[in-house]
Amino acid sequence: MKIVWTIAVTLLLAACSSASSEVKDDAQPTAIMPAKGGGDLISEKGDVSGDGKPDVWNFYREQPDPKDPTVSKRVLFKKEADLNFDGRKDIVRLFDDEGLLTREEADLDYDGEIDQVNIYEKGVLAQKHIYRGNKQVFIWKFFEEGKMVRLNRDNSGNGRPDYCELWYAGEKLSKKGWDKTGNGECDYWENAD
Repeated sequence: MKIVWTIAVTLLLAACSSASSEVKDDAQPTAIMPAKGGGDLISEKGDVSGDGKPDVWNFYREQPDPKDPTVSKRVLFKKEADLNFDGRKDIVRLFDDEGLLTREEADLDYDGEIDQVNIYEKGVLAQKHIYRGNKQVFIWKFFEEGKMVRLNRDNSGNGRPDYCELWYAGEKLSKKGWDKTGNGECDYWENAD
């Protein structure tokens, strides 16, 4: 399942970045509303599956180039994709004004609910939140330079971590911790060895 999902995401995200080459006549870029500071918000649709329905959406801001205000540039600020072609958006990616990824929301089991949220700082993965069926975060993962350094997990379902892991350079588990007081902070630690 993970391999199929990875292949589908790769293909659709590649299509997101080149949706204009996949667009049909009814999917040409459309100005949808004025953007802050002037210019337009523009949407582009793409049909990767070939069924005549859009399954990739790109949203751009048309804004003055900071280096030359007499020139407008198109800046991507959101991408959406329907990975299993059921008409629902399964992945949403948000970008900053420099085109760097800031947030990604994914419905990994195609039930219409967000299962995972990834948060990026300067385009590098900083946090990953994994949700349970009750729309509550179950696992929090924290990253430095793209490598996991900490994992917090809510085993009790109360919305607060009660188990923690510290990782060395994202490769080796160094410590395990538990919340013995119920305050959401791990206060008892053991070496992983």
